[in-house]
Parts: sequence; C-alpha cells; structure tokens
Amino acid sequence: MHFVLLNARRRRIASALALVAALGAVSACGQNLGKSNFARTTVAAEAGSGGEVPSGDINDPAVTPAVMRTIDPCPLVGKEALSGLGTPEDPRPSLTSFGNCTGKATDAGGKKLTVSIDIGSSTFSSASNAVVSAVEGLPQIERKNKDGNSCDIGIMTLRKPERGISFLVTYDGGDPCATGRAVAAKAVKSLHASPAKFPAGAGSLTTVDPCAVADPAVLAEVVPHGATSPSSFHSCDWTPGSNPRISIGFRHGLPPEERDGTKKIDLDGTPAYQKIGTTSDAECKIEWQHRPWTDDGVEIVSVIYKNYDEKKDEAASCGKAAKIAESVISKLPKG
Repeated sequence: MHFVLLNARRRRIASALALVAALGAVSACGQNLGKSNFARTTVAAEAGSGGEVPSGDINDPAVTPAVMRTIDPCPLVGKEALSGLGTPEDPRPSLTSFGNCTGKATDAGGKKLTVSIDIGSSTFSSASNAVVSAVEGLPQIERKNKDGNSCDIGIMTLRKPERGISFLVTYDGGDPCATGRAVAAKAVKSLHASPAKFPAGAGSLTTVDPCAVADPAVLAEVVPHGATSPSSFHSCDWTPGSNPRISIGFRHGLPPEERDGTKKIDLDGTPAYQKIGTTSDAECKIEWQHRPWTDDGVEIVSVIYKNYDEKKDEAASCGKAAKIAESVISKLPKG
C-alpha cells in the first residue's frame, strides 16, 4: 500500500511540473514585446577601446578645423550610420547651423532613440563626471546625464581651445552611452576614410575660417588688446577677456529681413539687418545674406558687438559692429 501511494504522489508532482512548463510557454508567446529588453543588434564600442588616451596637441590631418568645417554632419547620424541600432529614419538637418543634424531609430523592442550631432562644439573633458578614453587616436569624452536616459559622447579634434564633435544620445529604456560610443566610433572611422562633405560651391562659407575674415587693424581699433578664439568651426570671438567681445559667425537659414525689431541698413552696397540687444547693456547684431544655400535657404554672416560694461546705445554699438562687418564683407570669397 505504501508503494502505491508513493507512485501516485510522484505522478502528481510530475503532472504539476508539466503544467507549469506549459503555462510558461504560453506566457512567453503572449508577452508584451514593447516592454522587453532585447539584445542590441550592434557591438557597442567600449570606453577605452581605442588604446592610450593621447596628450598634447592633436595633429591628425583628417580632423583639422579646415577639414571639419566642410563635413556634412547628417551622414554621420544617417540611416547607414544607425542601421545597426534598429530601424533608422532619414536624418533631419538643422534649420540654422552647418554643423548640426539629428538622427532617429527604433530598436527591436520598439524603443525610440535619438542621436544629435554637433560638429565644432566644446567637448568638456574637465567635467567632473567625464570618462576620458580614446578612439582611433583621438580623445573621447563620455558624460552620462543624471536622468540615465541620455549621454554625451565627445570626440576632441582640437585641444586649444577644446573643440570637436559631440553626440547627444537619448534612449529611454536603452543604454545611451554604449549607443553613443558605437555611433562615435563609426563616425571617426568615416572621418579617417572618406566622409561626406558639403557641395563645394564657389564662395561658400563652409570653407571659410571665421577667425580670419575681419581686418586685424579694424578689430584692434574696435576692441583693443583682443585675440581670436574659435567658438565653433563656423564662428569666432575676438576679445581681450570677457568684455568687450566681437563674434563673427556663419550659418544658413531663411534670408534676413526686417522683422522682430530688425532695421535694414546698407554696408557699402550690401543690404544688411541690425538689431540691438534686449537688455540695458551694449549689444548689436548685424546679419546679411552671402549666397544661396539649398531650397529657399541662404548662407548668412553675422557680426555681434557686446560689452556688458557699457550702457545700451544703438548708434555706438551698431556703429562698431558695422565697422567690423564692412571689413568682413571685403574679405569674404565671391560666388
């Protein structure tokens, strides 16, 4: 009798285990895929995988400021660049900046990720939460944001001042830093091979050094004892410190016109538009169209005079900005 009861008990246990297994299989078939964590479809570049972090000046001919200002940023975050991360979308170029573009993709689990690139931005290697490594001989700076869903990956291409390429990755539910490293590594390989560049149109601002387009004598007259410092690969500041400051920048956008408080002026035959600042300090911005860009857009030059130690005076501030602007116009390439 004891033997029969023991066998019956074993049969009940076996049946229960079989039922649990069957229920597990059914549950797996009906799970919510959108909430699952899928393995990535690309091998993410690990921090430090590029060898020893380089020190000293960066002398890589593939990433000099002259080269970097001609690079089209969109292919670096385009469909091919993001194809290993999921289903990518067409990249969206900035409406105003030569160096900005945004790419998006949807991973296998339906999660959205966004990668924004900025060519010419500061890389902030001295930030307290920065992890510095290397990729193909260039310093790489990684900073994970507090929200945990976004990460900045910077590739330094110029050390003094620090400038390079930044990738801001937003990936809710994924690993933004691993994704950013993978995209950045692919971008650097492209830069060292055959990167896509802007069309080489005659007279285009994309080939012009903004730190070399104003007459040094005029700059010294308006802002004595100043020195140039690139704020991006398409913009430059001239200042002895904090005040005063002349900023010269190149971008694209819709043609400037009289709107939002701007005033049309004439700069030696070139139509331009000036606007004073909104604070009580001295500030004036002058913009003008240089040449056509794409579609309805044009290339635009801006000159800004700022001095927070002076009171607002439109005639004085805009007069100084206009003097610089006229010297810039005379040195820009003609289309």
